[in-house]
Amino acid sequence: MQFVQAAESADETTMRSMLATDPGLADRHEDLVTRTAEARNWATVRVLVELGFDVNGVSAAGATALHHAAAAGELSIVRLLVEHGADHTVREPEFNAQPAGWAQYFKKPETRKYLESLA
Repeated sequence: MQFVQAAESADETTMRSMLATDPGLADRHEDLVTRTAEARNWATVRVLVELGFDVNGVSAAGATALHHAAAAGELSIVRLLVEHGADHTVREPEFNAQPAGWAQYFKKPETRKYLESLA
């Protein structure tokens, strides 16, 4: 089983085993947290964050996992990402918006309020 397949199914046991064998997996998949957030696979986002994957990776469009979690109104994931160092001030290039802006646009007031409280 490949690491991305294990991640997509949130198979934490396999992911931990593969990382123990090859710690460089995290470096080779620096945008995996963002890709799984974009796919709204919150269970995998949680596991990846807990395994120490980069929470500030950027998608091809320039958004971060925090942008996607904010847009979805996933406040627990937003908090998890921030607690693990996600940059809440980063702007994506298409709309020049921070994650709080995405939360506002997608009408997620609790998430927007939390992100704005970090400023």
